[in-house]
Amino acid sequence: MMTKWREVTSAECQEDFDDLLDVCVEIAAERISERWGLEPVAVVNHLSLGQRVFPSEGQADASSTMSVHQQLVGRLRATSDDLRSYAIVSDATVEGASDTHLEVLLEHREYAMRILVPYLMPDAKTFDLGPMRAVVGQRLLWG
Repeated sequence: MMTKWREVTSAECQEDFDDLLDVCVEIAAERISERWGLEPVAVVNHLSLGQRVFPSEGQADASSTMSVHQQLVGRLRATSDDLRSYAIVSDATVEGASDTHLEVLLEHREYAMRILVPYLMPDAKTFDLGPMRAVVGQRLLWG
């Protein structure tokens, strides 16, 4: 029998993941419906500053050979001592595919998770979510 993530994580981690997932889906819905696209965005829980979107809009380095996702992870690593948890949301839809998915990478100091969320956007105002799939994620900041 596989252990469920809620059985092995603290209440703090569970609350952070629940909240971060909600915030990431809201950000994704807003950005996709307004612009029909979503560059990776991180939401962090600072130890002292509370929750913030990281980085703010337009801070990716266009001249870098690293992807926006890799740049985000690098910036998160540089500030990991001040973080309790974070999430990165991005559009995981494969070009040319008919299915559309969000990917949310969640990491707390004690656990990491990857969630795929199918979504449909039949028009610019409608953002419908399908059943989420979660797996243990890769630890990027805290090993």
